[in-house]
Amino acid sequence: MTLYLVRTLLEIPGLMNLGRNRRLPVQKTDLGYLTHCALLEVFGEQAPKPFAVPRSLGRWAEVLGYATTTPEQLREHAETFAPPHIYNLVRWEEWSHKPMPDQWQAGRTLGFDIRLCPVVRKSKGVAGRCKPGAEVDAFLSACWDAGDDAKIDREAIYRTWLAEQLERRGGATLTMSRLKAFQRQRLLRRTHAKQQAAKPRCAHVLERPDALMEGVLEIVDGERFSSMLRMGIGRHRSFGFGMFLLKPARRVPAS
Repeated sequence: MTLYLVRTLLEIPGLMNLGRNRRLPVQKTDLGYLTHCALLEVFGEQAPKPFAVPRSLGRWAEVLGYATTTPEQLREHAETFAPPHIYNLVRWEEWSHKPMPDQWQAGRTLGFDIRLCPVVRKSKGVAGRCKPGAEVDAFLSACWDAGDDAKIDREAIYRTWLAEQLERRGGATLTMSRLKAFQRQRLLRRTHAKQQAAKPRCAHVLERPDALMEGVLEIVDGERFSSMLRMGIGRHRSFGFGMFLLKPARRVPAS
């Protein structure tokens, strides 16, 4: 299965209008959620995922994503099924793509940038802080476990979290990493119909960690590594998190 890296520009005012048409609280809706909605409406269920929004270019949001459907088929779907106001969200003259390598050699090192939502599930909960099964920041979880007097390094916790994610998937190991930026992000999400039975879906806002990291990894299994690129890692992969953007390996400077 060939994996494609596609690039497109989405009109930001058009994304806002899309949110209003969906009756979303636009002022509380993050760009990742709006991009998710737009990609689904333009390209259908085969929309690129995971994806990243690395920058804004004036009124346009640059979107990079991985797709297993050919770029020609993606555009044909948009031309056939997307209504005009949705089709025109895309700046088609800037639409570009390339196939990713079919094979990855074990032992090869690659650099990467990735936007992560590093969270863990607290099976037992923490009195006065979270209920059993809650999804919490991996850093906060480590702080609660260590106690109030312990000094915990956020970057070290996220590095361990990322290393564990790679180990779980078995495709690569983490050689080094650096936390480039961090913020607490408010993310809009909607309940699933099956969770609400006959009730309509409703929107709610979550606060989650938003960490931009760079690093170097070493491939240990080419097939599993390709699968990891295709699937992404961590939570909220459908909303702009968890996509590996590859680059030549180089030593990552210390924070």
